[in-house]
Amino acid sequence: MSTSWSATITYYDPFGIAPHIIKDIQSRLPLRNLQWDNPPRPLRSIASLEVNLQEESLGDDAVPKHQIPGLSDSPYMKLILVKCEDNDTYRNSVRGIIREWFSTKVASKRDSTEWLIMYFEPIGTTSGSNTALRFKTGGFDKTKSDFNSSAKEDRCILVKAAQTAQGKIGPYTIEDTEFWNEVMSKVKDGVLNAFGRRVRMYEEEVRKLEAKRNIPGWNFATFFVMKEGLALSFESLSLLEDALMQYDELDATFMQLMRSNNADFFQNIGFNIKTAGKLLSEDRDNEMLRHQILQNHITLFDFRCYLFSKQASILLLLLSSANSPSMTAVRVADFLVRTRNFTLETSKMLISYGKNSYFVANWVFGLVQEVMDATQVQPAVIQGGHTRDVAEGRADLLLLSRSSIEQLAAWKGWRIGDGGLEDTDLLSEVEMTAEDEVTFDEYMNPRLKELLSSEEKFVTAYLEMTEIVRSLYESADRTRSVDKLRAQMAIIKYKQKEYEQTVRLLASLPQLYSSQGWETISTNLFMIYADCLEHLGRTDECVKIYLQALANRDQSSIFQFSDICTKINALCNSLTTEFTFALPALFSTSVSKTISVSDDEDDSFYISLEVTNPFAVAWTLHGVSIRTIEPDGMKHTVIFQSGKDVLLQPGVTVIKLRTTHSIPGVYEIDSIEFRIGKLVLIKDYFGEQPIENQTMLMYQQPGNMDVKLSTPSCMKLEDQKLVIVEIHTGWNEVQEAKITARSASTGLKLAVPQTTGTLVSSDNTEVPIAVESMAGSSSQLTFGAAGKNSVVCLSMPITFSSGSKELYIRVQVEFKAGNDEYYSVAVVRHVSITLSLVVNVQDIFKVSSLFSRFSVSCIGQSTPLRIVSGSLIGTDEFDVAGGKGGQRSYVAFPKQPVVYSFRITRSGNGKLRTQPEPLTLVIRYRRLEDEVRQSVSRIVQEKLAATQAAKYALLIAEYMQSVMTCDLNAYGFLGKLQVGEYDAAEWSSVLGQIENGDRVIIETTLKEIYEYTPRKEEDFLHQFTKELVIPVAIPSVQVLFSVELDYLRDSESDSDQFGDRVFYIGQPITVRMKLRCTNAWTPAGDDKKDVFKMGDVEFAYEVSASSDTWIISGKRKGHFIVSEDVVECALTMLPVRHGNLLLPRIDVKPSQQEQRDQVVTAEVEYKNLAESILVLPEVSNVVLAVGE
Repeated sequence: MSTSWSATITYYDPFGIAPHIIKDIQSRLPLRNLQWDNPPRPLRSIASLEVNLQEESLGDDAVPKHQIPGLSDSPYMKLILVKCEDNDTYRNSVRGIIREWFSTKVASKRDSTEWLIMYFEPIGTTSGSNTALRFKTGGFDKTKSDFNSSAKEDRCILVKAAQTAQGKIGPYTIEDTEFWNEVMSKVKDGVLNAFGRRVRMYEEEVRKLEAKRNIPGWNFATFFVMKEGLALSFESLSLLEDALMQYDELDATFMQLMRSNNADFFQNIGFNIKTAGKLLSEDRDNEMLRHQILQNHITLFDFRCYLFSKQASILLLLLSSANSPSMTAVRVADFLVRTRNFTLETSKMLISYGKNSYFVANWVFGLVQEVMDATQVQPAVIQGGHTRDVAEGRADLLLLSRSSIEQLAAWKGWRIGDGGLEDTDLLSEVEMTAEDEVTFDEYMNPRLKELLSSEEKFVTAYLEMTEIVRSLYESADRTRSVDKLRAQMAIIKYKQKEYEQTVRLLASLPQLYSSQGWETISTNLFMIYADCLEHLGRTDECVKIYLQALANRDQSSIFQFSDICTKINALCNSLTTEFTFALPALFSTSVSKTISVSDDEDDSFYISLEVTNPFAVAWTLHGVSIRTIEPDGMKHTVIFQSGKDVLLQPGVTVIKLRTTHSIPGVYEIDSIEFRIGKLVLIKDYFGEQPIENQTMLMYQQPGNMDVKLSTPSCMKLEDQKLVIVEIHTGWNEVQEAKITARSASTGLKLAVPQTTGTLVSSDNTEVPIAVESMAGSSSQLTFGAAGKNSVVCLSMPITFSSGSKELYIRVQVEFKAGNDEYYSVAVVRHVSITLSLVVNVQDIFKVSSLFSRFSVSCIGQSTPLRIVSGSLIGTDEFDVAGGKGGQRSYVAFPKQPVVYSFRITRSGNGKLRTQPEPLTLVIRYRRLEDEVRQSVSRIVQEKLAATQAAKYALLIAEYMQSVMTCDLNAYGFLGKLQVGEYDAAEWSSVLGQIENGDRVIIETTLKEIYEYTPRKEEDFLHQFTKELVIPVAIPSVQVLFSVELDYLRDSESDSDQFGDRVFYIGQPITVRMKLRCTNAWTPAGDDKKDVFKMGDVEFAYEVSASSDTWIISGKRKGHFIVSEDVVECALTMLPVRHGNLLLPRIDVKPSQQEQRDQVVTAEVEYKNLAESILVLPEVSNVVLAVGE
């Protein structure tokens, strides 16, 4: 679109000299590189300004003084061309002509205008100063004197004929070029100065008018014309951005008036199909429209169109002047967005005022086509990221055009389809009169008329246009719009029964709309999709889509879902593959808060499931199951099942689910499954969107089969390690059973195939039971029948790493009960393999006997033991005596061991056998903690057994053992069994799983137990006594030294026993040390260890005593060779203090040389050990002083 806007410059030529000057001015147009500086605006640069150079006369365009500025196209610069031969001519005529021109053409105008006087000097004349007549001046000087307003502003230009193109001989000189550059610079400055003053004047007038906006009677038309005058001024100087801003502000003001219903200055709405022509046409009479606006004679529609056309014309000018592909794209995109907004707002306005919607559709179609043609830009021109904006804008406009076609097609009875995806527009169907139809046919857009000539052409055009829009939206990354267009095309293909193409187009679309919350649209598309799949025989996919349609039912009421439910029920039986679907999308479910035990005597457990069927059709479920899982620990799972088909009636149905597989523990719901043929409806509590869960407790009641682990009651240290697996049958009559045992601890290995078993029947009869290892399995065993209330004890060999303290074993028992039904129970039990006690022994050798002292103590600081008994059993070779109190029970506390002492003697007088049979130490004990736990457990079970809450006895007993606190020291010393205080918060997690009635009973019972807990008697605790059998080897020593001190009496009448005499301090006591050697405790047959056969084995003795007790003389130290000879030595001892004094100490050790050569084990029997003598102070005289 070309522009007609330019800056006007006029010239007045009263002397006919224009041919000499104007050609030079025209040759230097347009004006270039103008810089307009008008603070506070930033500096504006005008690269090129077109100039309309016109000649004027004095009376050709007189303008009334009352005319509002802005409607006239007054020049920015006026020139007057004069010449004068002498001063008289100047005074008589030229000066008057200039003054008349100034007053008529310059001073009388409201629009600011700049002016210049161009004084022409022909060849051969001089208009400057006369050198001959010094006091006379020329005409040019007189002109400057009369018309220059100030010395700084020179409005007079002297143009010599030799400087013009017509009078020039030869090329322009540098001086000539500089002269004309100065002339054009004055012209540019004049134009910019006039423009600046006009802008300031318009802005001031606009501010004044806008300030009166809220005053009644305010005239928008006057404000509009003044504001547009400012815009036209900017436009005339090619400041298009500033001009567009003024129109945008006018548009915003107009829309505010429309919203506030203050647009009463319009004559009427307007809009006539006959006159609603092109908006971008250059033939529009804008001058007439501006006068209509000023006079308030314009219609609302014409005003909107005029304002948009002005914006559009500037946008097209900006588009044509864009200097880069990126800027071109920005301009195009902006124009397209403005066009879309204008079209929607105007069509809405016309429809709201009752205009014929078909006429409006015709106008919309024409406008869109006009804009699309005007903005048709080659793709190569638009580059970079702005391509997206252009594509999006063109697609939006084409959708408006398509909507117009669809609206007019509906008038002819041609409809594309429904489904909630029709374009949302403001057009509505109206009744067309015969006259309207004639008019419409006459003025219908020719291109539109061709598209609507037949339904086939309409559908083809619609699809082509849709495909173009889809492609544009893809370029613009408008995925949602692309999806919508795909859906619309799919609906058309569905109506044309092209099912394959419909399926291809609808792939993932229904799900997409469902995820975005468009349930109605999604449901419609689901139904179309499913119907196409059914026609194509793709049953599996068809069922999936039907299910997704049902999942969107909440916001959709246009379909009868009963038919869908019936179809799904019928098609599920013919599915080729199994697939899953979200159960919550169809049914709501609620699971009971607790797992209940069986009321009959069997090992079944139950969960109640409440299902709400929102449909009017019953569903046949071929299987219902709930999978529960332990949130912590071993992550065991238990599945509850319906066991038979379930008819899910409309409304609420309660389903009781059962399991015969029990694993006691705390569970959460993992999933709920409904099976209909090969369709699996699943509610996954731990899926991508976790569901709020609940905890449920699976517990065993008295009578259920149970599994316990223990170590053997009698343990021999040298025997293979065993674990006892006790299987309590309870009320179950077991026909056959399979046991699976697996290690749950690192380093533990179970020798399952080597397991042996015994059966303890209800009458305590114990018989062996055949236990067989299953072929091909190293962890499974089987056994036969076992009656009610029987115990099958399995002794299972184990091996484990040395660092293990507690072993965990998972045991599962699967059995066939007397009712021919199969049950199973699985538990993970732990058993401690560390001994609770430690035994230390101290041996004292005598020549004829051995004294052994056994200290039995508990391990750790908090595990007191009750030592029930301790005994040492002799052999054929050795007799055992002593062990006083061994059959009484004692409590061993930390650092307070129980001690047993025994005297061991040989049955014969011979030497030790090479490998004598070891003695046997038997310790029977119980941990006090076990006593407390078992006592409390028994008490709880006994008290609850007599109530209706008996089924919770095992649960409460087990939990109480884990939470109770007991002072084991008080229990051990005083026999008081105190388990702490009842804490309701501590018990809330367990009691919350119990029904209200039973909960009250249990709470009452617990409070009684906590208040007073009687201690169980020995006859009950006896069964928990452990027996530890320890082989005690007879110690051996290579040589035993028997040392004694003999008192050498003075006469035969004196006693040779120290204890029979009294000694005095300083009295010499003569003794003889006797040292004998024996190998009585050396095993026979081992000559290498027989000290008498080893050659000369040298030992040393030393008699030592404290110097403040004894003074010893004689051979206190000496060496000797081990032999059967007696070593004797006489010694004299002098006591140095009185009292019962222990005899000196005698030590026997290998000599240093012997220590270096060989090691000989030796013990010393010092017969005088701990023997003392009485020493008195010697008193020979007693002096008595008698007072005078």
